[in-house]
Amino acid sequence: MYVTDAWSGVNLSNDGGRNWTASNQGISTRTGISGDAIPVYCLTISPQNPDVLWAGTTGVRGIFKSVDGGKTWQKKDNGIIENDGLSLRGFAVDPKNPDIVYAAGEVASWVWLGRQQNGTQAFDLVKGVVYKTTDGGESWNAIWRGDNLARYVLIDPRDSNKLLVSTGLFDRDAANEDPNNPKASGGVGILKSTDGGLNWQVFNRANGLNNLYVGSLFMNPANPDVLLAGTGTAGPGGTNTNAGAYLSSDGGQSWRLVLPQNQPISAVEYSVSNPNIAYAAGPDAVYRSSDMGRTWQKRTTGNFWGAPGTRSGFPIDLQVDPRNPDRVFANNYGGGNFLSEDGGRTWVVASQGYTGAYLHNIAVNPLDRDNVFVIGRTGPFRSYNDGDAWEGLTKDPASLSEWYAIAVDPRNPNIIIESDEHQGVIFRSTDQGSTWTLVYRHPKVNVNFDNTRMGYKALVFAPSNSRVIYGGVEINRNQVDQNVAVHNRTPGLGLSKSTDGGITWVDANDANTATQNINAIAVDPTNENIVYAATLLSGIFKSPDGGKSWQAVNQGLRMNQVLNNIDVRSLVIDPKNPQVLFAGVEMDGLYISRDGGASWQLSSSGMDPQASIRSLIVDPTNSQIIYAADIRTGVYRSDNGGMLWTRINTGLRTRAVASLAISSDGSMLYAATQGEGLFRLETAVPRY
Repeated sequence: MYVTDAWSGVNLSNDGGRNWTASNQGISTRTGISGDAIPVYCLTISPQNPDVLWAGTTGVRGIFKSVDGGKTWQKKDNGIIENDGLSLRGFAVDPKNPDIVYAAGEVASWVWLGRQQNGTQAFDLVKGVVYKTTDGGESWNAIWRGDNLARYVLIDPRDSNKLLVSTGLFDRDAANEDPNNPKASGGVGILKSTDGGLNWQVFNRANGLNNLYVGSLFMNPANPDVLLAGTGTAGPGGTNTNAGAYLSSDGGQSWRLVLPQNQPISAVEYSVSNPNIAYAAGPDAVYRSSDMGRTWQKRTTGNFWGAPGTRSGFPIDLQVDPRNPDRVFANNYGGGNFLSEDGGRTWVVASQGYTGAYLHNIAVNPLDRDNVFVIGRTGPFRSYNDGDAWEGLTKDPASLSEWYAIAVDPRNPNIIIESDEHQGVIFRSTDQGSTWTLVYRHPKVNVNFDNTRMGYKALVFAPSNSRVIYGGVEINRNQVDQNVAVHNRTPGLGLSKSTDGGITWVDANDANTATQNINAIAVDPTNENIVYAATLLSGIFKSPDGGKSWQAVNQGLRMNQVLNNIDVRSLVIDPKNPQVLFAGVEMDGLYISRDGGASWQLSSSGMDPQASIRSLIVDPTNSQIIYAADIRTGVYRSDNGGMLWTRINTGLRTRAVASLAISSDGSMLYAATQGEGLFRLETAVPRY
């Protein structure tokens, strides 16, 4: 089995999906903020020879072929005209001629339009393309271009000249929609060719296909005229009207809605061993049919599907085991691979050895270095054995779709608080995340699907009094890092504070911080009322009175001349000397203050000159030892109080490290990455 991931590339299993290993030798395309991501979007196995594989990348041109079962890969993209902005979504190999291959793709707005343009769903406005090779990938030619991305290409096994192409996806907007009119949602539908792609017929609303965002399409293995399509999108722009699963019994000439949801069905599949059995899945549920898709039964319970403690999100693809129609795999938008062995009723995580996890934050139990908590886009997780095994903690009411920060009470590690990324909410647990209580929703957060989505990026317990907690709100992280204009147009909401261990919260701002986007917070280890806040636009603020008043403390910090700001992403205080602080400035390295923030000096010797330090940790047992994570170049260590830095990246599969945490005895360092999960480094022999 193979599973692909936009961060970790191709992963291979030789034991039916129980264990996975990376298999990327020869895949040269790299993306991501650190240039380490292996952005593989799709993979197809040749029907003639299972050792021949085709894989396609996202964001940049990349078609790769393997002839040895994925052990090695060769680039095969001669004739592809897009250098960047092309995402390959699917391949199809002619069952009668393995040298004839079709590649379905997406062309980003900034390529075809010349600028980045989002649509009514806040997703990229894309066009589509289908390429064809007749010589095994030595050369490619475009045979279709249109107003939505091409996802799946199906070939009629009775006649290889008959092709079907699905267009659209749940998280993209069609180029032919009107971004100013949610009702003009655009879309293309399903394409058909009877001459190998020379000419195309479009199946759309006139054929009964009343939702034109067709993110999934599957041909019944017993009857190629029977087709199942999944439709709909994730956004609020009107493209979920008549969304669901559609069935055709005449090769696509006519369609009827058989699973009406008004919510997207993002993956459909037939069982090869029993073509009467079909599956359909969306972000909230998995469905099963025993009559080729005419009628359906909801298999999952509750408000969303997935393994216990997880919210799996949008299924990208389903695969039914050819030996057993009740054994189903799902790869999902939030990352990871899931398995059901009872026809979709229950699911377990099936990602041992593989991760595409995009993590934001780590916290370590101060009394037990093996007890670690991480939070990522898909929620919080808990480990009791140094991260060797993980348990998902996404449970009602803490079952939202995207997450931000997590913190552990230093005096009582059973108390955990966490925050989401979009809705400005804070949850609290008194049993290490086994159950949750919603304790706060910021009254000014707009939960609409637009640029005002915000969450608590920073959550910090006061070291001297863990009843006191500070939280800082920031606009959605992805928007900040991908859209520079957001820096200058979207005000934040500053800080909040709890004085009863997170049960209740109040505003903790004055006029200086009330509209700031907060990146990080540091609290004096001896005085709960002395607080520092690192902001997206205005550098560092200091409060001497628990958040009642704030003053800018930026003397010595350099202004970013391009963005006209001082973007401070990380902040930490020496636990042995509260006058010493360290701050990481975006694209400007690391600064030290030795006078409680009154002045700052650049101290990045040994670092990349434009380091963007996203996390800082001082060894609690030796404050001369400091660790810093640059999102582009990895992790650094200083053994002399920050004067000189050395990279310590051996073993990291990506340098895109977003957060660091260290055990209270200084023996174990953890690094959370964007796309490769969590790594650990045993810094010394355990000292307990």
